Amino acid sequence: MVDRDRLFKDLLKTFFLEFVDLFFPKIAVAIDPKSIRLLADEEYLKPQEQASELQKEAAFCSEILVQVRMRGQESCFWVHLENSSDTTIKLERHIFHTFARLDAKYNLPIYPIILQPSDASKRSETNGYRVEFVDRKVLDFSFDAIQLHRLNWRDFLQRRNPVAAALMPTMNVQTFDRPVVKAECLRLLTNLRLETQHVQFISEFIEVFLDLTPAEEQVLQTEMERMGLLERERIANLLNSSTRENQQQGAEREALTLVFRLLKRRIGDLNPNLEAHVRRLPVNQVEDLGEALLDFRDEEDLKNWLQDKTS
Repeated sequence: MVDRDRLFKDLLKTFFLEFVDLFFPKIAVAIDPKSIRLLADEEYLKPQEQASELQKEAAFCSEILVQVRMRGQESCFWVHLENSSDTTIKLERHIFHTFARLDAKYNLPIYPIILQPSDASKRSETNGYRVEFVDRKVLDFSFDAIQLHRLNWRDFLQRRNPVAAALMPTMNVQTFDRPVVKAECLRLLTNLRLETQHVQFISEFIEVFLDLTPAEEQVLQTEMERMGLLERERIANLLNSSTRENQQQGAEREALTLVFRLLKRRIGDLNPNLEAHVRRLPVNQVEDLGEALLDFRDEEDLKNWLQDKTS
């Protein structure tokens, strides 16, 4: 099963400036592209041990923290991918509490953004956390909430932006528009002049969120026939390349699954470190392991085999 949260997180990491430019163009022009630096801060992004159950669940959401220089000033962007279906103010409190911990640690201006994918809560997201009394306003904390399921994909058709190509399928797409949206996303993608690995990544993103039925695929072909010859050829090459890539990845996953099944029969459950080591093996070594493990008697044999391969 595809980890959709991971796809979003990788998209933001790879195309962070393009993401900001798509939704906050006035801010994007102020960012020095050479200053962008991803920060790993799992300790502060996760809730504390005594946090509420909702906050503990929120720890499983994907988040990124990015440090940038804006017009000479060091700043941070914090993007929280929110998949919770909760309908109370607790989410806003969680956002504020995490923001406060980040603020205390970095002592830098932090721009908080909540990104809701199409399968997240359909509620109308508030944009802040406020505490007021009869005589005063104690706290007025605000953030930007991007609800993808409320956005019209047609508004992004003319944006020459790789993030637009990736995210249009996650927006408010009617069932009958699905093939059209895929055709437009592929058209945009083939005209962006991206590196091959970036094209493949966004193509995978599109495939995951617009997995068409056979009938929809026929409509897609009809849409492509309306395009120019050069565009049709580019998209056809992209689709063929994506199909080959998916087939190869599928074969690699099947080989790895078989190896783990055989290892469990021979030596039992693996410890996490050994399992991670096996998962990092290139496909040719996975195939070699599939043959060698028939002679294994215990975990030590696997350790010795891995050591020989990596020494």
